[in-house]
This record gives sequence, C-alpha cells and structure tokens, in this order.
Amino acid sequence: MPTATMLVIEIFLLATIQAQPHAGIERAGFMAGCWRGDFPSGTIEERYTPPAGGLMLGTTRYLKDGRAVQFEFTHIAEEGETVVLTPYPDGMRSEHAFRMTSSAAGRVVFEAPEHDFPKRVAYHKAPGDSLIARIDGGEGSDQAMEWRMGRIDCDQAP
Repeated sequence: MPTATMLVIEIFLLATIQAQPHAGIERAGFMAGCWRGDFPSGTIEERYTPPAGGLMLGTTRYLKDGRAVQFEFTHIAEEGETVVLTPYPDGMRSEHAFRMTSSAAGRVVFEAPEHDFPKRVAYHKAPGDSLIARIDGGEGSDQAMEWRMGRIDCDQAP
C-alpha cells in the first residue's frame, strides 16, 4: 500500500504532466510570420499565426498582374495526439484534412492519401530566412508544385 508521501508525489507528477501543453503544434511554429514569393506566373503571399492553444491560422493570396486571383484560409490544429492541416480554398472547407505524418526541425509534412491532388503538403525552412511550401501527388507521383517565399514585414502581407 502506498504511503501518503508517495500518493502526494504521484498526484503532483500527474498534475504536472497534464498541465504541460501538447507540443505537437509547436513543430509547425517555424511557419509563423509573413512570407512572399514572386514567380513568372504571379506572386504568393502567406501569413501564419504563432501556435497558441493548439491552433495556428493561415491566409494565402495569389496575385497576378497586381490582382488577387485566388485565396485560401488554413487551419492547423491539434486533434488529440495528431496535428491536422485543413485548407479552405476560396473560403470553402476542403473535404480532406491532411494529418501530420512527419516532422523535424524546420520541416513538417501533412498527408491525405485519399485525396486526388494534392496528397501531401509540406513546409520547410530554408537558408536565408525562406519558407518552401510544396504540394505533390504522394510517393511515386511526378505531380508537384513548389513555392519559395522570403520573410516580409507583416504590414505588407494579407
């Protein structure tokens, strides 16, 4: 039978473990801030909030010849032990949530194998304070799009 001291220690340890925030969403924290990339086809601008309360929010807009041609909202949230990215292209909720399948320092990969395209969404921090966003058709697919964006002042971003 445990002693009273052992019970107090066990209760303290359980309370401490339960009070610690889940660190899953923190793995995507490097995405926080404002980003812009210019390409022959136009410009992409993205803004992500820092992780807080198990949630990150993002906005993206695509510009061509100075006009907005598309936009997207992004919701990255902890769902139990999983981190899920849900896109809202043109403000409409996607029927597919992308689950975080791998992460490392400055890199996260989300996948939805049941989706036609993309099946995978990845972000990674690159040298020169750049963020690279990539979507692709998954393993064995040659279908892919990639955007390299540099950090910008958030007063210039969506």
